[in-house]
Amino acid sequence: MKSALLVAAALLAGYAGSARASSCTLGAGTTGTMDFGTVNPLLPGDTVNDGGQIAVTCNFTVLAIGARLCFSLGVGNTSPSVAARAMGAGTNRMNYNLYTDPARSQVWGAATAGQPTSVTLTGPLLGGGNVSTTFRFYGKIPGGQSSVPTVANANTPYSETYATTGRLDVLFGLLSGLSNCPLAAPTQRITIPLVVRATVQKNCTISATDMAFPARGTLTSAVTASSQISVRCTNANAFSVALNGGSVAGNVSARRMKHATAADTVGYQLYQDAAYATVWGDASGGAPRAGVGTGANQTFTVYGRVPAQPTPRPGAYKDVITATITF
Repeated sequence: MKSALLVAAALLAGYAGSARASSCTLGAGTTGTMDFGTVNPLLPGDTVNDGGQIAVTCNFTVLAIGARLCFSLGVGNTSPSVAARAMGAGTNRMNYNLYTDPARSQVWGAATAGQPTSVTLTGPLLGGGNVSTTFRFYGKIPGGQSSVPTVANANTPYSETYATTGRLDVLFGLLSGLSNCPLAAPTQRITIPLVVRATVQKNCTISATDMAFPARGTLTSAVTASSQISVRCTNANAFSVALNGGSVAGNVSARRMKHATAADTVGYQLYQDAAYATVWGDASGGAPRAGVGTGANQTFTVYGRVPAQPTPRPGAYKDVITATITF
């Protein structure tokens, strides 16, 4: 009896040890960081990333014939919810989300009963061994988030960290394939750490309309006109717009227009204000126009003035001004 009991105890210990040995591990191909790279929030197009994956290898014992794998992702450290994920830079936020399909229609959240968040693995037919699988996920930052700001006038990193809210639940056993996700009592729970990040780029666009002074027979009194410069810069990013001295004189302090076919010129000046007090210039004279981006178009009026002066020969006069935006 004593010998039989010892043998039975040894067999039971061997069975329990085999059951506990069944386990899964994350492979080296598992994505630890999904990096969207540089994002221009002024552009309408989406920024996508197809590189997310979780590589899993499960070691089966002889008695652990099957395993149910459940892939879940909760809320990171900057998102209000799974449905409205957002990366952060301090208190600033930029919307994005993670999906379980290439079409990016199914948000990755809690594991459900069906694929791809629920996977069934079958152990090797001839006994214990390893079986591997890969779960893929996809990221998207919606375009046109013009209110997303930069910080300190620099390209700004945004990120979200999933330290403990990404997980893989595993249930081993002969009937594991009949169990649906989420699992009430998983055999094993593995944390899937993940960081999502992107860099918001400081950027600006600029455009201008032409300035046309009305025709005059004589220049015995001042003639005025105006045009517009439109600027669109990343939210919270400082900028300045400079106007050079022109193609004729090359001198901010003494701008001139030239006759289309003759050497005659007409003096004029460009200003930032309707009072014609602040010359709109560059580093060589006058002053650039400064501002801070909002993500939307900002329009600035250029005030032009031809002062009274000797009248040159009749004809069309022109100067070409270069507007330069610095940000």
